[in-house]
Amino acid sequence: MNSNSIQLADFARAAIEHAEDQHGMKIGNGDVASVDQILDRERGRQETRNFDAIVLCYGAWFGEWICKNFHGKWIGLNEPTPPRIRVAGSIYSPLDAVRRRMMSESAATLGSLAAKLNVSIDSQSDWEQTKQINRAAWNDLHADPRFVRIDAWNFDRVRAMNAIDPWLKEQSSFEGQRILCLAAGGGTHGPLFAVAGGEVTVVDMSPKLLDIDRRIAAEHGLDLKTIETTMDDLHMISDNAFDVVVQPVSTCYIPDLRQVYREIARVLRMGGLYVSQHKQPGGLQAHANLHEGRYSLQFPNAEGKRLVPNQERSPNREHTTVEFIHSIESILGGLCRSGFVIEDVEEPPRADEWGPLGSPEHRASFLPPYIKIKARRVVSTDKEKEQL
Repeated sequence: MNSNSIQLADFARAAIEHAEDQHGMKIGNGDVASVDQILDRERGRQETRNFDAIVLCYGAWFGEWICKNFHGKWIGLNEPTPPRIRVAGSIYSPLDAVRRRMMSESAATLGSLAAKLNVSIDSQSDWEQTKQINRAAWNDLHADPRFVRIDAWNFDRVRAMNAIDPWLKEQSSFEGQRILCLAAGGGTHGPLFAVAGGEVTVVDMSPKLLDIDRRIAAEHGLDLKTIETTMDDLHMISDNAFDVVVQPVSTCYIPDLRQVYREIARVLRMGGLYVSQHKQPGGLQAHANLHEGRYSLQFPNAEGKRLVPNQERSPNREHTTVEFIHSIESILGGLCRSGFVIEDVEEPPRADEWGPLGSPEHRASFLPPYIKIKARRVVSTDKEKEQL
C-alpha cells in the first residue's frame, strides 16, 4: 500500500474521532447523512482556520467509505491535485466534493453523490449476456465486405508478404512461425499469414466468421487452425505457444482489457511480437454523427464504460454490437504493465478534411478513430530469464 494511502486512512480515522468528540455522532459504520450534517454545521460556524483540516479528514473518510462499499481505489496520490477514487472505470474526487459542500449549501450533498454512484455501479453489464449479443451481431456481419474476405487467396508467398503489415513484414520469413490471429475470423488475416508460410491459429467468438477461414484453408491446403472463444479466455492454449500475435480492432468488445493482455502475454513467447489495433476512446465517446452541426462528446472517458447496442449505421460503431470505452492509459499503460515494451505507435490515416461534412473521413480529421501498436513481450521475472 502506498504511504500516502496509509495517511489518508489516518485522516479518515481523525474524521471519525472529530465527529464523535465535536458533534456527538458516530460515523464509523458509514453514516453519510451524518457527515452531511457535520459539514453543514462546520460551514455555518464560518471558521476558516479549520477549513482545510475538515476537508482533508472528511474527504479521506468519504473516499475510504467508497473504497470499502464500491470496490474503489485511491489514485493520483503523488499528483499536485487532491487524490481521486477510481470506481468501475470512473474517477471521482471525494476531497473536492467535501470542499464544495463546505463552501456552498447549494453544492451536492455526499448522500446524493453516493446515490448516483450506486446507480452507476448497478448499471454494470453482465459479461455473459454481452458475449451472446456480440456473437449474434458478428454472425450477422459475416458477409460484410468491410470485415471479411470471401474470395480465395490466390497469392504466392512473395505477394502475400507484400500484403502484410510493414511492422510484421520486417521479419525475413514467416516460415515455421507460430502465429495467432486473435479476434480475427473472416478470412482476412489467417489465410494471408498461412500463405506466407506461418503455422496459423485463428481465434474468434463468431462461428460464422471462423467458417470462412476453415473453408479457405480446406480449399487451398493451408496450415490453419480455428478456435471459437473470446479474446479474454484462451485457457485451451498452452503457455508460450506463439511467436507472433496479430489482433485487428476488437478490444472495444471486452470490458476488462487487463485480462486480454494477461492472456496474450501468457500465450506469446518471450521476445514475441504483438501487433494490435484499437478504437480510440474519443471516437467512442462522441455522438455517432454530427450533433447540432458539430462533433461533440456524448459519453465520459470512463474505463470499461458499456455502450448500449448500436442500432444505427454509423462510421464509428458496428451495427447491434455492445462496445466498451478503453482509455489511452488502459490501452498503452496496461500493455506495459502486462510485460510488453512498446516499440512503435501509429494512428492509421483515415482522415480527409475535403470529405463531405459528417462523413467518416471528415470526422476522422477531428477524432482519429484507431490507434495501432507494435509491442514486444519482454523478460519480466528471474524464472522467465532462465527459460529464455
